[in-house]
Amino acid sequence: MKTTEEELITACKNNDSEAFKQIYDMYAPKMMGVCMRYMHNRVEAEDILQDSFIKVYLNIKRYRGEGSFEGWIRRIVINVAINKLRNDAKKELKLIDDEELKNIKDNEYSDMNNDVEYKYSAQQMLNAIQKLSNMNRAVFNLAEIEGYSYKEIAEQLNTSESTARSTLSRAKSILKAILEKQSK
Repeated sequence: MKTTEEELITACKNNDSEAFKQIYDMYAPKMMGVCMRYMHNRVEAEDILQDSFIKVYLNIKRYRGEGSFEGWIRRIVINVAINKLRNDAKKELKLIDDEELKNIKDNEYSDMNNDVEYKYSAQQMLNAIQKLSNMNRAVFNLAEIEGYSYKEIAEQLNTSESTARSTLSRAKSILKAILEKQSK
């Protein structure tokens, strides 16, 4: 039984399936949390988790040890989730256009982070996030949870920075309404 992450990675690169099982057992619970933030339900999240770990298994030889291994896995999970959302939601991509963007005031939603941070439990937040549309949920997660810039979000989702910004504003507004409704 391998003990360190580095030993496990080396063993996996040498096709040791037991070492990969240890990596899976080590990281799957945390990555399931990432999947749940992007998908509507547990079944979809489990599918993303499995697809992601298949990609990890098939591509582990490409991992060069730059940055954290957990971060490398997380990036794969996010990419698999975004690709699934993109493929499933082509009809749902009704994003705010640039004309609507002019009507949104940046500070209108700026107090949301402070409100949400203290008023709601993690489970309440997760439940509310899962009620967002696929695109709103993806943009919210990429920006607020993963810390991506508008430029990075736009590249991930093949859209403009202004669309990413306006979609995040809409997602925050909807999320705030969902949370307020739940708390009444």
